[in-house]
Parts: sequence; structure tokens; C-alpha cells
Amino acid sequence: MTLQRLMWSGLALTMLVGCAKFPEQPVTGVSRDRLIVTLTYAAPLAPRYFYFIAIDDDGNPLTGPMPALTSPWGNGWAALPRQADIDPNTGHPRQGPNLSHFVQIEVAAPGVGRGAVYRVTDPTLENYRQEFLGTPLEVTFLQPNQVRVTLDMRQLWPSPDPIPARIEMNFISVDELRLNPQDNTPRQGFDALGVSGNDFISLPLSSNQTFPTSSAFNPEPTTPGDARIEALDLIDWQVQVIRSP
Repeated sequence: MTLQRLMWSGLALTMLVGCAKFPEQPVTGVSRDRLIVTLTYAAPLAPRYFYFIAIDDDGNPLTGPMPALTSPWGNGWAALPRQADIDPNTGHPRQGPNLSHFVQIEVAAPGVGRGAVYRVTDPTLENYRQEFLGTPLEVTFLQPNQVRVTLDMRQLWPSPDPIPARIEMNFISVDELRLNPQDNTPRQGFDALGVSGNDFISLPLSSNQTFPTSSAFNPEPTTPGDARIEALDLIDWQVQVIRSP
């Protein structure tokens, strides 16, 4: 799926929003393997901004999701590896940015929204492609500035493929999707993990755990001010890994 398709599907999803929690009816055929991500911002999430939970499942801790802060703009919000960066033996970059899945949190109004789940079928800058997988199991706004997203791991990694032992994750928020390759103006309105936004986290998925396990595990400043726009300023996060017996 192209980025243009993403933008149109995002618009359609937003227009269909009727509540902050969905789906209304229990989902059948889902697994008990879950990822529950809770994100807290310095101000209410705003409809005019873009919020992403970004995942890299290539098994390499040297690669992970990063925001696109300068040209080239990747898919508009995430930095992407060039084809020349791909290791021919693994099909993945050796280090730097990489992206395998993401969730876009679509805000219709403060405290109201839903999400869309995507698999990146080609993460390279030259040939980027993505595939729409559906919606998360649940999107709940606990407060206007706090959202919880529940994902079925088997939506991301369908059987019989194994669930990866480890993933890298980042939480990227931007004020606009940058698509013009001639625009060399550095991005101003953004936030992601770490002061620079490039400090993605590496999470084991083999057992039930809640992250961050300690303050040392958390690269993100917990006080407001590291982002220019409060509605983009991530001040707290939590990821729960729930595995079926």
C-alpha cells in the first residue's frame, strides 16, 4: 500500500469514529498473545497531528524505528534504509533505521480516536510498500492525553510464522507528513524516544513482562519540554507483554 493510500484510509477511519474504545463486539479468532502499549503526552493528543507505534522485528538490536528528521523523508514520518544498506545475506539493514510494522493512532477529537495496523512489506527508501492489516483489538483513551492500544501478536505475525523472540520499538509523533524530497528544512514538530528520537527500545517477547522494568531502561525524559509541541511531547510509556500459557 502506498503512503497516499495510508492517508486516504486514515481519513476514512477517522470519519467512522464513534467512540474512543473499539471494537464494540468481542473479536473472534484472536490469540492470547498481546502487546499492550500505553502512551502519555504532555497535552491531549490532537487530530491535526500524527501518532505512531513503530516496530522492527528483524532480530538485530543495531536497527530499529527512527523518525525522519531531515530529507530524505522516508515514508513521511519514519526514516528508512536505502537499498544499498540492505545485507544481501539477511535481507535487512546491518544498522540504522528499519521498520517492519506500525500502528497509526488516529485522533478524531481530544479523547476520541481509533487505530490502524500495517505491515511494511518493503522498508527501503527506494521501494517502500506497506499492507493494511486491520485495526487493533482495542484503542482506549484513558485521559485526553493518554491512550492505550492493545495488539494481538498474531495479527502482526500470523501462524505458522513464529512470534519473534525480540523486537525494537519506538513511539513517534510528528506535526506533518513530509513527502517533498526537495524540502531540506529540518523537522521541528516531533517527538520519539530519547532526546534525539533515535533511542528505540529492545523488548523480549518470550514471557510476560511489563516495561520499562526500571528508570535505567527508559531513554525518554519524563518531564515535559523535550518537544516543541506539547501534544507531541511523550512524557511516559508502558509496554505489557502477555504470552499465552
